[in-house]
Order: sequence, then structure tokens, then C-alpha cells
Amino acid sequence: MAKKKQARKSNKKKGGGGNGAKSRGTVASSSTATDPSALLKGGIPDFGSIHPITKRNYSSIYSCYKSATHRFLQYMRDNVPKKLIDGDTSVNFLLTAADWMSSQSHVLDPYVMRDLKLCIRMRNRVAKSMFGGGDAGHKYFLQVLVYCWTVLRILPTAEKKIEVDTVEDGEIVVDENRFTPLLNEEEEEDVEDDTDCFPLKVSRPEPKANPVTIDELLASDDRNDAVLFLLSLDELMEVIAGQYRVMVRNIRNDRSRGYSATTMMSNLMDATIMANFSIQAVQKMEMELQTQHEHLTTPCRLLACLVLPELTAEVSKVVGERGAKQCDRSEIIAFLGDSMECTFLNPSDAWNRKDSIVDDFCRKYEVDNTGSAQIEQLFVGIRHMTILEIPIKPEVTTSLNQMRATLERETGKSHKSHSWLPQMEFVGGDRSIHRTVRLLQLFAGAIDKCALDKTLGPAHKGMFGKLTDRPGKFSDMDELLMSHLLPNWVNICRHGILGKAKLPRSNELSPLYVQLKSFVDNPRRSVSWSCAFSVHAVMTGIFEVAAEQKHVTAVSKMVFDTYFAQVRNTLRLLNNEKSSNMKKSQAMHNIAMVSFLENLGLPAFGESAMWNPLCAGTNLSFLDFFGNLEGGCAVIDCQAQLRIMMYLYHGLIINDIMQEDEVPLLQFLYEGFKNCKALWQGSLPSRGELVKKFWISFGMGLKESKQMSESARLLARGGPVSSGGVFAEGLQHCRGRTMKPIEPSEISTAFRRICERDFSDVVDKYHTPEQRKRSSHTEQYVVAVNSNDTLDHLDEEMKLHSVNFISTAYHLEQFVCSITRVLQWDKLLDDFKQKNKLDTRQGFAIIFAQHLLGALDFAQDPLNYEFRNAPMLTREAPTLFHGLCGFLDMYFSRVPPENVLWFEAMEAGDDSKIEMIGSGAKRR
Repeated sequence: MAKKKQARKSNKKKGGGGNGAKSRGTVASSSTATDPSALLKGGIPDFGSIHPITKRNYSSIYSCYKSATHRFLQYMRDNVPKKLIDGDTSVNFLLTAADWMSSQSHVLDPYVMRDLKLCIRMRNRVAKSMFGGGDAGHKYFLQVLVYCWTVLRILPTAEKKIEVDTVEDGEIVVDENRFTPLLNEEEEEDVEDDTDCFPLKVSRPEPKANPVTIDELLASDDRNDAVLFLLSLDELMEVIAGQYRVMVRNIRNDRSRGYSATTMMSNLMDATIMANFSIQAVQKMEMELQTQHEHLTTPCRLLACLVLPELTAEVSKVVGERGAKQCDRSEIIAFLGDSMECTFLNPSDAWNRKDSIVDDFCRKYEVDNTGSAQIEQLFVGIRHMTILEIPIKPEVTTSLNQMRATLERETGKSHKSHSWLPQMEFVGGDRSIHRTVRLLQLFAGAIDKCALDKTLGPAHKGMFGKLTDRPGKFSDMDELLMSHLLPNWVNICRHGILGKAKLPRSNELSPLYVQLKSFVDNPRRSVSWSCAFSVHAVMTGIFEVAAEQKHVTAVSKMVFDTYFAQVRNTLRLLNNEKSSNMKKSQAMHNIAMVSFLENLGLPAFGESAMWNPLCAGTNLSFLDFFGNLEGGCAVIDCQAQLRIMMYLYHGLIINDIMQEDEVPLLQFLYEGFKNCKALWQGSLPSRGELVKKFWISFGMGLKESKQMSESARLLARGGPVSSGGVFAEGLQHCRGRTMKPIEPSEISTAFRRICERDFSDVVDKYHTPEQRKRSSHTEQYVVAVNSNDTLDHLDEEMKLHSVNFISTAYHLEQFVCSITRVLQWDKLLDDFKQKNKLDTRQGFAIIFAQHLLGALDFAQDPLNYEFRNAPMLTREAPTLFHGLCGFLDMYFSRVPPENVLWFEAMEAGDDSKIEMIGSGAKRR
């Protein structure tokens, strides 16, 4: 799914007393040891309003394959004589319809086979899972669909077309396959299909005597969809784990080669981006699953649908025999899921319905006393099954083993722990994500009991096990989660930066924190799959990176602290600088805004909570993309210093006066800003275009810019300065002009992908046609393609990301101020300011463009060009460029790299990536 160097995580949660066990203390406690006012430093800045742009939305797996199913069924009904299937509402009608189409050599709509393929792929995927494809009705439906495939595949197909209908209001409706955004634009019909899914020939299934109707079948698709949802979660979590494993490997490789420890930054951010994309995908899948199945609104309800089909049938039987009102299957699943959730909660939670849920259900459906007793017995059985499935330390007692033996004797089935999701290695077994859900639900009680003006302290030491640096299994991290991570997360979400400030780009850069904040703000609400997945990703990172956790924490904190140390040093230098107007500009507000992000790393929140792999990556990604790129773009050119430097540097390079790479910092900026429209107005200017494009970038119109360029050409060819002086013509055209601001999306495609969610020009470079055909309908595939493309661009941009834009802004500004002094233009510009009531930078820009850039643009020998027609600019010597180049080299050689680079970036070229193959992932 994603690509590159990475690291990994682990899963923890909190529990309180536990059901069926003696309480050994509280999950967590209110505390006044930490003053809430100490959890936020500095005033909250005005972040303004930033509206993310979503350029392209993908339908998720549910809406895609369900829509495909409905379209296929409707097509089969609409394209055979009604008398053949009239009154047949069962699956059997498909057999009749397929045989008739075959006998008539029916010409198929081109999208029908695509829809049918998707139906078969998804249902076959469920059938191959440990749940065996559901009940007999669903298995029969799959057999019929496969038979239809073998019959219809040899029929002729009509030319592909899109039918356009006009509705009453005049709006045009396009009748097309809504799944096409996920399909490869090039249709690879020649690629062989998986013969397991799509055999060439099968026997015609015997029609069922009393088959379920199509409507009943589709209404009960919730279990299939639940399986697909959890399989998707497992595959996404597998990729996250893989990213962190690669990170550990690369950390060790870089260490053996003697590279800087901060080269880890690329790996850490890659893994974080992959995790963030996955969390966002889960959010969308969860919403669409709940839209498709309104009764699957909580994890417990989905689990009940998946693992309690026998109890669902049993409750249905009891209500049917002992109740006076009819009860739908979906209502029974909701009841069983809510009953399960009673065990997930603390017994003492005020919203725990354990004492009333059975009575409420039986009263609603008027179940008699005998039936109520039976349902009460089933409720107790669910409680025992849940405790046995995901026991926490306070419940691991002798009585638990006795309970297991009793339940196995009564049901004749094994009830091993963590057995509900076998074959799901990363959200099942020891890594069960429903364990994460239970721990979060348990901890919610502690959040609810903690007063809003208090901080939350840890649970009783050892309540959830031993604290270990090297967990051997996920449950070894329960103590870490419940006693360290969750209390600190609650405090930062209530009293820290996440609680007190609404950070821009949070949904894009920190979906983990968005989920945690929602959890903390609504402790009585059922934990969502998105929240559980986010926390599970944190724990997966901790688990996978355990051997290098101290290294990851130390380096992440060092990089974070280095950035803000550089910013503080810049502010100190600015305060001592008299010649710069930078400290009087809007830039100071932007610097304060970026500086506020230091609150993400306050020591009060603990290393384990804020500097585990995913949280560390989130903090650094937020600092990089929002702070350094977005905030920094508003600072680095606040006095046009970047524009001036880039045009000067480019002019020197295209005239062979300087070579690229002579000044590393300028080369980083030059490479990074080459595609910036605000600077270059398109492609990089050639000789003859420097002055014109500079003035356009300065806000001047095209006509006036051409006039200024022509004036500069005449000056460079020996023409006289205007009788009004060196500023005359510039003043005529420059007043009231506004520079176009630099947008971070123009210099960073990774920023555009992540912060603006623009994937409109993504290209899948890593999957074969067959892999695309098998996986393009899955959420995992979309995440994989988007991640690989984003990480490819980030890899190419990493040197630019390593530059501290705020510190660099100061040094660029000081260079411009310094050459003003070195060239002795001070008095000239002071007179300009006094006479015209304009900033001296406006006057500098006129001299710079018309004379310096003019010479680089039009002089036959720019290096030795003599400015004899402007003696007021050349008091020391008629030639400037020899001295200017020497000063430029000297100035930037004296800028310590540690003042402007906040980490060391590796050369681009890492080719690790993740591919989705079928329903699995393969790393290269």
C-alpha cells in the first residue's frame, strides 16, 4: 500500500475492574499533581480559516460492490421476457435469465460483466475467509453468479457508450457504471482472470426448492460486508506494520553506514503518511458500512453480526414463540451487540445497561416470562463469551478457567481467547482489534469520572500487567496504554494544544489526534472503528519498533527541538537587527503561529504518549507540512527576499557566472521552487525573460512588465538612465501592486496530496495490469496507489523539507540588506523612502530588476558589464558582478547548516513500496 522506509507500532488500552472479576483499583484517577495551566505554553494564535480541497472522491468497497450487485440483478430482469421470470423473486430467476440470453445470443451491455466480476470477487473473498461465505443462501447465490459468468462471458458485447437522459428539470443524467473512477482507464480485457473465481465452465446449480428471495438475501448481506470490512482493516494494518518494519531495517542500515541519525525522518514521515491515509480510509469505510446497514453502528454490533449467528437465530426463535410482536433480524443483532458492549464497559459506568437491557428488549416485543428467562440466560452467555475472548489482567483468575471449562462443556465448542477473528493476523489473534475496543471502552469510564478542570492520573501500578520495553505480544502493552498513553492523551486533548486550539489541517495531518479528541470529548459514546483502528495503529508501531523505540524517540524529539531552537535563534537575531523590516511585517504573526506548535512536544505529556512512532511522526508531519511549508511560505518571501535571491541565482547560473551546487542552501531552494508559479510564472526564464517575469511575479501587469523589460534592455545596451532618475519608470508602474503569494502546493506535490487531498493526477507505477484488475475495487488499492505516489514525491522533495523556512527567510533577508550596504545603496534608498513614502524594498526591487537583472538578461558579457550609465550605483567600481558573486559565496558559506537545516535528508531513490495483490499485500 505505501512505500519506503518505515517503523512500527503497538496496541494498548485501559480497563477498569472488568466484568466477573474483583476490582483491584480504578482504571485511572483524577489528579492535581499536574497543573492544567502548565500544559499549554503561550497565547493561542489566530490560525485563520483553511479549507481543504478534495479534488477526487473514490467510492468505497461497499457502495461499489453493492451498487454493482443491484445493477446486475436489474439488468438481468430488464433484458429477458417478463413471462419467463414473472413472479420469481428468488435467486433462481438468474438461472432462467442466463439460459435465455445464451439461447438468444443476447448482446450484453459492456458494463454488465464488470459488475458481475465485482460481485463474484467480493463474495468469493468472503467465502474464502474463515467464516465460510455465510449461510447456505449466500453460498448458493455465489454458485448462481459463477454459473451466470460462465454462460454470459461468451456472448457478444455492444459497443461501449454512455446514455444521456434528460430529466424534467433539464439536468442531464449520465447512466454509467459508478464504479468507473476506481477502474483503470485502459481496459485490459486480455488479462486472464483468476480461474478460482472465474472458471471457464461449471455445472448448472440445481434450483432450490424454497430459496430465499433476492430482497431477503441482500438485506442479510450485512455479515458479508462485516467480513469485507474487517479484512480491509487487517490488510491496511498489515501495511502499517510493514512500513514500520522497513523503518527499523533502514535505521540499522543507515547506522552501519555512518549516516546521520536524522535520516530516519524520511522513514518516519513515510510511515505516518501511510497510517494517516489508512485511518482516513477506515473513516470512510465505516461511514459507508453504517449507511448500508444502519444496525451496524458500533463495533460490538458488527462483531455480534459476525460471530453470533447461532444466538441471533436462537433469540429470533424465542421471540417468535414467546413474544407478541415481530422482531427483525437487524433488531436482534443490535440487541446482541449492545449486550456484548455491556461487558466491554465498566460495571460501574452509569450508561452501562447490563441490569436493564434484557427487560427493555423483552418489554418491547412483549416476550413472556419464560422467554425472558431464556434471553437472560443468553445474555449471561454473551457476557462469559466476551470475557473469555478478550480477558484483561484483572479478570485472569482461576474462576476464568472454570468459566471457560463450563462454557465449553455446555456448548461443545472451544472458547479460546482471541479466536473471533482467526486468519486476520494484524487485527485478530493476539493483535485483536476488539481487544483495543474493549480497553478503550473501559477507559472511557475514567474519562467520564474525571472533572473537566482536573488532569487524569495513571491507573494503579501494575493493574494491567508489567510495563516492558520489549513486548512479546500485544497484551504485554496493556499497562503502557492504560497507565501512560491514554491518561496523557486525555490531558493534551482537554488542557493542551489539542483541547485549547483548533489546529488547521488536523483531518489531513493528524487524523489520529482527531479521533482521540472525539473519544475524550464523548466518553459515553460507543468507541468507533476509526478510533480503535487509530489507537491500534499506534500500538502496532510501538510493537514493531520496540527494539529501536528509544532511538526513534530520541531522534524525533531532537529534530522537533532543533526546529524550534532555530526559530528562537532567528527571533533573537531579528531583535538585534536594525536594517530589516521583516520584524515589522505580518511574518511575525506567522512565526508566532508556527512557534505555537511547540506545544505538541511539551515534556508534561510524557515520551511514550507523544513520541511513540505514530505520534512522533504526526507531530513532525504537522510541523513540516503545516508549520514549515504552509506557515513558512508566508514568511520566506515576506519582504520579497526569496524572489530576489532566486532570480539573482538563476540569472547567474544561466550566464555561467556561477555553477549549480556552489551554494548548497540556495541550490536546495532553487530545486525546490523551480515549479513555483508565483515566482516564475511558468517555466524558468531564459535570457531575455528575467526582467519581464520578475516584474510579473512582483504583481505588475504583462504590458507594463514588457515595458520595464524593454527599458532594462536599452540600459544594458548603453542607453541613458531616465531624466527622472533610476526609480522614475519603476515608480510609474509599481505603485499599488501586490505580489502573488507562494502556495505550498506549488512547491510540494506531497503537500498537495496530503493537505489538499488532490490525487487527480496520480499514476499507479507499481502494480501490474493483473494486480490492478484484481485489486482496483478495494480501499486498500486506492490507499496503496495514493501512498506510493505521495511518498515518491516526498522522497524527491525531502531536501527542501529539511530547510527551516523561517530561519532561511532571515538569512535571505539579511543578504539583501547586506548587499544594499556593500554596494553602498543605503543613502540612495533612504532618499527614495523619504521622497516617495514607500518601503526601501520597493526601491531596491527597481534597481535590482532594471540594472542587475537587466545586465544578466541583455548584456553581451554580464560578468564584466560596466554600469557606466548609472554611476550612482557603482561608487567603488563600474563592474558589480565580480564583487557581488564573491560576497554571495562568502555570505552563505558563513551560514552554519545547523542554523537552517533541521534534519539531514537522504538522496532520493529509495524504491521500497507496497503492492496489493488480490486480497493481500506484497512488499518489495
